[in-house]
Amino acid sequence: MASSFVRRLLLACALAGVAREAASQAPTAGRITGRITDRDGGAPIDGAQVRVDGTNIGAISGSDGRYVITRVQAGTYQLRVIRIGYLSATQSVTLRAEGASADFTLIKAPYQLEAVVTTATGQQLTRELGNSIAKIDASKLVAEAPITSMQDVLNGRTAGVTMQASSGTVGGGSRIRIRGISSASLSNDPLILVDGVRMEQSSPAMGGTLFIGGGRPSFLNNLNPEDIESLEVVKGPSAATLYGTQAANGVIVVTTKKGRAGPPKWTVFGEGGLSWDPAEYPGIYYTDGRAPNGTPRACLQWQAVAGQCTITQTYTRNLLEDAATTPIDRGQRQQYGVQLTGGTEASRYYVSADWENELGLLRMPAAEIDSLLRERGTETIPRNQRIPNQLTRGNVRANLGVQLSPQAELAVNSGYLNAYNLLPQTGDNLQGVIGSALFGNPNPALSNQWGFAPPSQGFAKQVSRYTNQFLNSANLTWRPTSFLSTRATVGVDWMGFNNEANVANGQGCSTCGIERQGTRTIDKWNNARWTVDFNAATNFNLTSSLNSKTAVGIQWNRDRLTGSLSTAQILPPGGTTIDAGSQKTSGEQTVETASLGLYVEETLGWKDRLFLTGALRRDQNSAFGAYFGSIVYPKATMSWVALENPDALWINQLRPRFAFGESGQQPAATSAITFLTPTTTTVFGLGDRPAVTFGALGNNTIKPERSREIETGFDLTSWHNRLSVQVTYYSKETTDALVNRPLPGSLGAGASRIENVGVVTNKGFEISANTRVWDSDNIRWDLGVEASSNRNKLVSLAEGIPPLTGFGFQNRPGFPLFGLWWPRLTGFSDANANGTIEPSEITVTDTAVFNGPTVPVHTITVTNSFGLLRDRLRISGMLDYRGGFVSHNVNGLFQCAFRQNCAALHVKNYDLEEQAKAVAGPRAFGAYGEDATFLRFRELSVQVTLPRSVQRLLRTSNGTAQVTGRNLAIWTDFTSWDPENNTSGTDGPNYNFVQQAQPRQFMVRLNLTY
Repeated sequence: MASSFVRRLLLACALAGVAREAASQAPTAGRITGRITDRDGGAPIDGAQVRVDGTNIGAISGSDGRYVITRVQAGTYQLRVIRIGYLSATQSVTLRAEGASADFTLIKAPYQLEAVVTTATGQQLTRELGNSIAKIDASKLVAEAPITSMQDVLNGRTAGVTMQASSGTVGGGSRIRIRGISSASLSNDPLILVDGVRMEQSSPAMGGTLFIGGGRPSFLNNLNPEDIESLEVVKGPSAATLYGTQAANGVIVVTTKKGRAGPPKWTVFGEGGLSWDPAEYPGIYYTDGRAPNGTPRACLQWQAVAGQCTITQTYTRNLLEDAATTPIDRGQRQQYGVQLTGGTEASRYYVSADWENELGLLRMPAAEIDSLLRERGTETIPRNQRIPNQLTRGNVRANLGVQLSPQAELAVNSGYLNAYNLLPQTGDNLQGVIGSALFGNPNPALSNQWGFAPPSQGFAKQVSRYTNQFLNSANLTWRPTSFLSTRATVGVDWMGFNNEANVANGQGCSTCGIERQGTRTIDKWNNARWTVDFNAATNFNLTSSLNSKTAVGIQWNRDRLTGSLSTAQILPPGGTTIDAGSQKTSGEQTVETASLGLYVEETLGWKDRLFLTGALRRDQNSAFGAYFGSIVYPKATMSWVALENPDALWINQLRPRFAFGESGQQPAATSAITFLTPTTTTVFGLGDRPAVTFGALGNNTIKPERSREIETGFDLTSWHNRLSVQVTYYSKETTDALVNRPLPGSLGAGASRIENVGVVTNKGFEISANTRVWDSDNIRWDLGVEASSNRNKLVSLAEGIPPLTGFGFQNRPGFPLFGLWWPRLTGFSDANANGTIEPSEITVTDTAVFNGPTVPVHTITVTNSFGLLRDRLRISGMLDYRGGFVSHNVNGLFQCAFRQNCAALHVKNYDLEEQAKAVAGPRAFGAYGEDATFLRFRELSVQVTLPRSVQRLLRTSNGTAQVTGRNLAIWTDFTSWDPENNTSGTDGPNYNFVQQAQPRQFMVRLNLTY
């Protein structure tokens, strides 16, 4: 491998030398200049991309609309100008020794299919691509919509992309799923690239799910939306082939803001807001009764009907709604930032800094504070216990671009994050205050009506994450000739973060073992992801009608994750360190992988209408088995601009497209390795002695999962470019799926070994439609729809491998991955018409059956945007629908089946179906596997441009003020409070349990430009 790599590197250097020699002997290059303006009013247009067809050269217009293209040889060329919001324009220009000039006047258009997107080989026109790529204008979105995190930028913006939330706490993360899920054992997360560098988005925790009973923050939210220019979503293997192994789940390409030539431009913003919990939490019930012999006992309605007891008194209370006991209050948010951009054609800069602080909805109730003050004999309670959910984050970014020579450009992008996140106890654990409230007992004879730990105890456990992250990249572009361009990118995403959990002696949960004797846990991680990418591309015309683009590249990636876990229990009063604990444990972990990829791509374009592309990528990876070697992924696409007429009424452009491609997912870093695990064993007469056991048997033939996808569809603009439609169908098959094969115990090498033994299919369609419904000087109405449907199926497992099972899920051939499997309630009938369902009046299955898929099958997002008074007043909103899936309502299951304190068991003549579920619950957990379909009023925004008089008073060149709202309403038949939550934060198990609802937020924002 090493010698082969050296030969390729020497060949690349030789080709570069030849190109440099050719450049030195070429005629003196000239320049093309010009200005780009708006046809309506003549205002300059900045940020327009000017490209010279048939070459790799171009420019971007500055704030004055002017552009300069250098290093152009004499001849006749076709220039193409592209800018979002305008029709693309072309113009023929003849360059002579003295240079040439070409001005463009662009026509505004609501929608057009022409755009420049970033691919693995560099920038390309969408008309050349056989696959769909969704582009999100993040800079515009952040300025207008209620955006507080990167997951808000992605949520509902493009068909086929789904965000799956774990909770509504501040700092809580969401999983990104592009075109559903395809892997039973590996991550289904997409690959994320920021300015060409791979970014970490998983969140390891050696101490469990970050000590909060489910869910965990997402590193994607470490990115500051204010610094993002655009996001491009590459949706599957057919489009992501050249990104290599780990791109099978799609790729999200993030581009940060860059400087533009022009005078310094300052942007200042400030934002503040409040949040509420919109959930209606159920109350708790207890019914006193007497047995036939007069003995006091609890008595449920069906037990009374059956003659087992007589009801004397029913008590009810809602600890989460009662003002005296509820730990739920209002949240607060504030964010301030400043950005500076400008420069010259030779050097450009973008610099930003911002700070944000957000307080969650949870507060320690006043009565609990008074009780603690008396118990502890102190005058104050620590702020982190009174307000247990907080987020403070600071971001700094500096992006610099330098023209080193007429042929070379250098871009350096650097971002730094410092964050502190205090996470509350709300999840699946004994300290969780929501669960403790729901599983309590309202019997007034009890001194503590909470089920487990009241807020004064649950909030005493302080769980926090401290994060420092540097995300840096350098990009060097060298164009020795007009037809040859080379690009080298080097960067690293380095992150250090600590997860900590602390309970002081004498505080914490009284029912949680020895916790009240004091505990401390430090889960410390350092993660570095290195990216090195070199690409060379040629672009030239073979004939007057036929164009050729060739790209070759090499990519090297290295990931190193190191972690250590230290715990201490039984701390002395006042003890706060690991050393102070009388019982201490520790652990250490290092995970390291490296990969090397080579690719080649050829695109032939005929008359700028028909484009055929073929490509190959070859990958080697340290996680592959020693006997496997490398893997090759092919790709082939076709794009045909069948019709193109900007002035036509009915069809302005029609572009059928087709794509085929493969990608993969690498196994875990140590799956191929046989290794030993240290342990301690007791030897008679000698005491404890160090020893080793088999950690894993290893698999030296293991290979990556291979995903093969076919995608076809068409793009259409019509009605004078006022209607844009994109339709896509895709079919993906994942072979060599990695699955744990059970091992016989006689091997003494663990319970299972991961092997390539499965096949998974994933099929669906996507529709993106946008239209300008009304267009006049004073009224503009835009309507958008993003719709998708997706179904996956585990087709087969190798012989001898049983279905893969977990808490409530099975991966069984013939069914979707991670579907919900529990015994179900199949029927009920109030046979004696007494208004009460009894155990004899229900029927349930005696084994687990398929309840339904746990990932949304259908998604529809509808957006409306209105521009009034010449666009000085803008109103927009979003409705978000997700359907065709189930969620396990463990909230209802625990209340009714285990604690038996729900209304269905205590209130006479309650809804019969709810009674049946409650009575069946202990025998059929699937009675609470419910349709989780919902429609949410996701966003509302009202933005106004400040009057000229106000702008003059503030001495600003432009300014806007806006009021926004998020999660304003929800419509669903799901019987718990929020069907969007998934407590585990993983694909399986998927259950909805004692997590906060998605908060309702209202914010006010002011944007000023100087």
